[in-house]
Amino acid sequence: MATAAELVGWYDLSWKGGAFEICFRPGGYFFCPRFQAPARWELEGDVVRIDWAKFGKYEMQVSADKSMEGNAIPKNTEDESNWRKAAFKRPLSQEEMVLIGDGAGTEWDFAWTGGSFPVQFKADGYNHFKCEDFPAHAHWSLEGTTLRIDWGEYGNYELKINAPEQTMAGGPIGGDWDKDWRKAKL
Repeated sequence: MATAAELVGWYDLSWKGGAFEICFRPGGYFFCPRFQAPARWELEGDVVRIDWAKFGKYEMQVSADKSMEGNAIPKNTEDESNWRKAAFKRPLSQEEMVLIGDGAGTEWDFAWTGGSFPVQFKADGYNHFKCEDFPAHAHWSLEGTTLRIDWGEYGNYELKINAPEQTMAGGPIGGDWDKDWRKAKL
């Protein structure tokens, strides 16, 4: 029987309406890039239960290969769209792990030519980016080693993550990073 730690990673979730990626994050945090919501997951025995806020509640039986089959709650065998299947795709990358930490997110020292200040990469259902010194409705996303920060009125940034060293460096998208750089360390 798999443990919750062994189930952490990316899956393809399929149902009658199609398929899309979901992520079981450490600490019971659930994320879906396509359908974002404050969501949680838990493992009880060999059943995963998902509370996906406005997108519903689900339970799925876990197999030895980490694949899952189940349904929306309440189970309705007469509803042909009530089934769900999840296929394990890949574990979290080093870059994802350094950003989300034990599941809730991490705090970094963020530096630029004008000084440094703490920022938080939240691992909530929306990938919020939080900065007390420069507050805005902001989000982060990750593709490979490239982190993108959409920081509202403060602009959009791209940084490359060095996971083993727990650092990142880059700058404003379309800017001159030699003169207008950004760096951060965990």
